[in-house]
Amino acid sequence: MAQTVRQQEIVELLRARRSATITDLAEHFQVSDETIRRDLKALAEAGMVDKFHGGVRLNVAEWEAPFDRRLREQAPAKRRIAHAAAELIEEDATILLDNSSTSCFLAQVLAPRPGRLTAITFSMEVAQILSSSGRNHRVILPGGELRADDRTIIGPSAIDFASQFTPSLFVMSVAAASASRGLMDFDLFETEFKRAMIPLADKVMLLLDGSKYAKPGLIQVCDWPAVDILVSDAPPPAAFREALEHARLVLAPPLTEAGEGNGRRPAYAE
Repeated sequence: MAQTVRQQEIVELLRARRSATITDLAEHFQVSDETIRRDLKALAEAGMVDKFHGGVRLNVAEWEAPFDRRLREQAPAKRRIAHAAAELIEEDATILLDNSSTSCFLAQVLAPRPGRLTAITFSMEVAQILSSSGRNHRVILPGGELRADDRTIIGPSAIDFASQFTPSLFVMSVAAASASRGLMDFDLFETEFKRAMIPLADKVMLLLDGSKYAKPGLIQVCDWPAVDILVSDAPPPAAFREALEHARLVLAPPLTEAGEGNGRRPAYAE
């Protein structure tokens, strides 16, 4: 049975929160408790969630390796975005990379390049890609608690450590983007981390695949004026044009069949 859009959004929310009450879900989606119960019944029959009295949790198999799942989702678009974003980063730049799957694709493009990139990141995945490249890149990691499901270093001490740096560029992605509400995510730590890092960088580069436009989110990260450069595989819908008037828009060209840059320069729109 095909999932409705709301059912898909319930699963995405549970991936971030692990569990939720029926009342919370009904308030979040602005529908009745009975409507949510029907959605949860369908998801439970599909084996995606486990119901308990008054609420629901994600089936263990659904969140066993969420980061691996994120790496697969929209992978061709994320590779395109990564190659286009790399064109904008100087070889010896000092950059701050978030823990998104798109930043992992960007790290794969940056890793073999000459020069000495300095990268500050909360992501062990990003750090491993850059540090194992055989190049002389400098990778800086904060201390804190290691979150196992996506190998992200979390906690107040991690944010405090990173707050002492002044990178030329903060590269980030988000779970959702709204023309009126700005950039949104589902995870509280990632939201706090991004909010804290945005003012530190000279410029903020947003990596956003086309599936994120007009997708609902849970927590606002920032408004659009915080974004200096948007790199995407698809033009923003018309509703976003006013919000992005101030930003530099970079449209990523298609890749070769081998998944590499095809030599075409990204398309720029001022």
